[in-house]
Amino acid sequence: MPDAPLSQPRNLIGGHLLSATIAVILVQTIGTNFFTLGLSVGLSIFVMYLTHTLHPPGGATALIGVIGGVGVEFIFFPVMVGVILLLLNALVVNNLVHHRKYPVAWF
Repeated sequence: MPDAPLSQPRNLIGGHLLSATIAVILVQTIGTNFFTLGLSVGLSIFVMYLTHTLHPPGGATALIGVIGGVGVEFIFFPVMVGVILLLLNALVVNNLVHHRKYPVAWF
């Protein structure tokens, strides 16, 4: 959905990186448990909402990070690398078709 507001680069990049950061902070401070699993998703959605970077798969990024008991490197690899690859793919695929234009707005 190249026109959807939640799939624009600001949301894609910001949503995943904020969620990964939240996961790392929670794992390092509280640890991995059932409470942290729910808190990571809820807190990620809340922070994405406040920063106008809401991207629904970002909640899954936080959940995966807590389940994996990740460290700081999780933010850079696989999350940042994955987001860059996903953005590049979206730019190529959506701009190959003449009636599509992605992104609608970068920020």
